[in-house]
Amino acid sequence: MHRREPAKLNFALSVCLLVLTAACIAACMAPGERTAVPDRLSGTVPLEDAPAETPPLRLEDIRRAAFADVDGGAPWADCVRYTAYQGILGGTGADVFRPEDLATRSMVTAALFRMSGEGAPEYDGTYQDVKAEDWFAGAVAWALEAGVLDGVFPEEEAFAPQRPVTRMELAVMLARHAEYMAAKAEDSQSAEAPRRMMAAVSPSLLDGYRDGGTVPEPLVPGVSAALEAGLLNGMVSDAIYPDLPVNRWQLAQTLTALAALETGEPLAAELAGNLRAKTADSAVAASHGAMQAKVNEIAARYGAVGLQVAVLEDGVVVDSFACGWAEKNTVPMTADHKMRVASLSKVSVGMAAMVLRDRGVVDLDDSIGRYWGFATGNRHYPDAPVSIRSLLSHTSSIPLYGDDVSRNRSAVESKLRSSQYGSLRPGSVWSWGYNNYGFAVLGMTLELAGDDFLDNILRQNLWSVMDIDAAFEGGEIQAVDKLVTIYRRDGSVGRSAESQRNYRRPAAPGSSGASFAGGLTISANDLGKLLGLLINDGTYQGLRLLSEESVELMETRFEQVLSDGTYQALPLRSQDHIYGRDRLYYHTGSAYGVYNFMSYDPAAGDGIVVLSSGASGAKDENGIYAVCGDIARYFYELAAEPL
Repeated sequence: MHRREPAKLNFALSVCLLVLTAACIAACMAPGERTAVPDRLSGTVPLEDAPAETPPLRLEDIRRAAFADVDGGAPWADCVRYTAYQGILGGTGADVFRPEDLATRSMVTAALFRMSGEGAPEYDGTYQDVKAEDWFAGAVAWALEAGVLDGVFPEEEAFAPQRPVTRMELAVMLARHAEYMAAKAEDSQSAEAPRRMMAAVSPSLLDGYRDGGTVPEPLVPGVSAALEAGLLNGMVSDAIYPDLPVNRWQLAQTLTALAALETGEPLAAELAGNLRAKTADSAVAASHGAMQAKVNEIAARYGAVGLQVAVLEDGVVVDSFACGWAEKNTVPMTADHKMRVASLSKVSVGMAAMVLRDRGVVDLDDSIGRYWGFATGNRHYPDAPVSIRSLLSHTSSIPLYGDDVSRNRSAVESKLRSSQYGSLRPGSVWSWGYNNYGFAVLGMTLELAGDDFLDNILRQNLWSVMDIDAAFEGGEIQAVDKLVTIYRRDGSVGRSAESQRNYRRPAAPGSSGASFAGGLTISANDLGKLLGLLINDGTYQGLRLLSEESVELMETRFEQVLSDGTYQALPLRSQDHIYGRDRLYYHTGSAYGVYNFMSYDPAAGDGIVVLSSGASGAKDENGIYAVCGDIARYFYELAAEPL
């Protein structure tokens, strides 16, 4: 894992900064008190009215640009206020900024146009999906002339004005804007002037980032220049995540850093100097060899054919480990191989429920009959509906049918219409019974409510943003060549990789619930990302993907402890005083030879995923599969040690 000091301005950028300080400061500062302006070109404050000299801008000045939905204590709040006060990036209403919304291409282009202080040329129709009457058309016309869009959004393609801008696209636009403003300040007519800044930065700079090699070659100079200039300091630490979208508060940070670079304005420079992306101080990464040796030792102790581990610190996957075989004696296991994770699948079904809850599609406490289109419920308790919440907590009172009972739509519907429910009250902890069939019903209910496959719901709202390749049917993942053959303890094949390639989704959403209790196919690394989403209360790399309330709901436990000493949440399990931690949330899973475990400590922000094939199913004193629990114990003790 690479570690870097915060990026510093190189010589060429420093020269640009000094030259631009005198030339541009008057264009980007304006006097007096300002309120939040709309995020439209017509809403900017006229820059030509600025006096020749203005008093230094102060924090109390920009803090007059207040928004009801911006937490004043957030580390990015003053950057939002700065860009609003300067008329660069306004709100979306009278007092609303919507900081978690994704920044679009049109939004970014318009903000950079405002920063130029120039007039808008006539738009010539370069992009088929940008019309002259669009509010951002003038900004696009300017950006095309200024070269800000060169190579970012090719002219032969659509501009896609409402598409979220990615980190690497934003980086290149920022770098090109800085070069254009530098060339303008130098009053240069050279066509090569706008390329000087990027040419001065070595592309090898990206080698210092874990994923620097994933940046497309044409964008490497721009991304490198933006990183070297510190324009992405508020987002990027040791990894770039080039394809990740940017939200509005992250955009405000980068624009503030750009203003500091181009104008030297003291307050912008102060705010930009405080920008630091979260970086995990990793005890595990510092002890990679020792951790790998322990993983190897424990895997051998319990006879695992193959094993994957991903570990998180400060809510980020900081390291991963693997040993043994994905295909016995043929394909070595890696942490990126795709394994069927059994009942760990239920946590992802729970996330899908929360996605639909956040979108207002489902109510956790309504009768599921609302989504099936007919009345259903336990006739003994007409006032206690069989709900999504009760299904998540295994308290629905639906009988604990075995795997031999059909999960097809017609069969499930027949049982839901019948009066075959348990005698205990739905939703009560006293009705608890671990219910795989209930999760088949839950997954089908969510698909009917969302009118889409659960894979698609998760992919559109979580997986695509987080660069996760997963599916509830193994044949639906992208990297089918990474599928793992699952072995049983006796060495026989539980599920071959070839058979899993033939697992396909059913004909229509809600037509089968066969895969929801245990069919999720995913890698330890990608499962670790989902664990990090919970650790970070629904955010991933600063992006809000689940509401904080929904994560809190997933962690809400019944007050009563179950007979095995555990607590049930939605659908997470929980124990106190386990592996040296006050409280862990977790889930286990076993089927066809896998013994799996994922857990996290919300107080410390660390967690672990262990996926195994062919190991012993022995359990430790906490009721966790020992092959997983021994690794987890070692990790939690190591992570708790001071660096």
